[in-house]
Amino acid sequence: MREKREKKEELSLREDKEIREFLKFCWEKNPYLKAYPLQEWELAYEKGKLLFSTWKGFSFFRLNKEFKNYPTGTFFNENLLVRGYPSIPRIYVLKTGLKRYLSFPFYAEEKIEGYNVRLIKINKEILAFTRRGFVCPFATDRWEDFLPKLPYFFEVYQDYIVCCEVAGPENPFVSEWPPQVKEDVNYFVFDIAKKGTGEFLPVQEKIKVLEKFAFNHPEIHGPFHPEEDYEKIKALIRRYHQEGREGLVFKPEERGTRIKYVTPYSNLTDLKVVFPYLGEVEPNFISLRLIRLALNLFEFEEFKEEIYQKLGENIFEEVLSLLKQGQALEEVFRVRFKKEENFLALLAHFKLARVTVEILEREWKNGYLMVRFKKIYPRATQFWGNKLEGWGEVD
Repeated sequence: MREKREKKEELSLREDKEIREFLKFCWEKNPYLKAYPLQEWELAYEKGKLLFSTWKGFSFFRLNKEFKNYPTGTFFNENLLVRGYPSIPRIYVLKTGLKRYLSFPFYAEEKIEGYNVRLIKINKEILAFTRRGFVCPFATDRWEDFLPKLPYFFEVYQDYIVCCEVAGPENPFVSEWPPQVKEDVNYFVFDIAKKGTGEFLPVQEKIKVLEKFAFNHPEIHGPFHPEEDYEKIKALIRRYHQEGREGLVFKPEERGTRIKYVTPYSNLTDLKVVFPYLGEVEPNFISLRLIRLALNLFEFEEFKEEIYQKLGENIFEEVLSLLKQGQALEEVFRVRFKKEENFLALLAHFKLARVTVEILEREWKNGYLMVRFKKIYPRATQFWGNKLEGWGEVD
């Protein structure tokens, strides 16, 4: 037993040495890394901010936490650096928020309910990277079904990446999706960004690219003025609420601050979906949605009666039903893959992220591996279970 432990420690030390040597090699070759001394990158690695990853022979580092002026999700090797997608401030009141952050001209793009990936060509393969810098096996597997001209795009725009939302009822990560996607998933391209700098194409140029390469994309409205077009934007939010859509992202024509705003519908749905899984989410998740709803109603008084009626039902109906079943709290997901190796890579990703899954069905049908699986949430199960068993807590 002692000999095995010593061999494991020796292997770990050897791997650590090789990773440090690779980091030094990347720093020497990649000009973007030299903005900071090698010692600072090494310190980020030692503190767990910078992690080493691989995907089918492609080795890279990703930032698990913000480092200097590089956001979480930034990834790089010796040849490239892709900045993490920047966080966008959320405004709570349209009337004051628009004029505080924006000036003419700006655009309003539909905010799609899904998960964010960045598509990039590396060597001969197009890979999808998640918000946190992981390679997403699912989005890597399926992009060809929805963005067939993507290889041509990368021939023309070799120094750029494609930012998009993967959304639909058959995705492996989120249990909400836009109403216009009835089955499977779709890809919604919302930005084109430059490698290294992360600079986005201006909106008008982006629209031309979307049309040229037939990229599916969110609705884009504008240009707008923050005060003169307030009622038009308010009407958009009203329509999106009634249609069950998430909200809007406001973007200046070129550089500048971006902001986002979500509909009352989105806040109500978040509460319904997440409340049963308290213990798995941040404690302030619920209170933030309630604050958003209160300020939604401050600006959209016409929705008061509807929200007063639905709020209690959305919060309590689902959790009461699940608790009465007396089982572990879980969610069922459906996905389809073109390649089984990518499905296996997804399972490995779940294991790395410590997500407990159980495969319920798995069969090939019409050229796709159709999978139904459930995610089991032990912390949420314990959160409610302790209370049902009579345990108390100091609050």
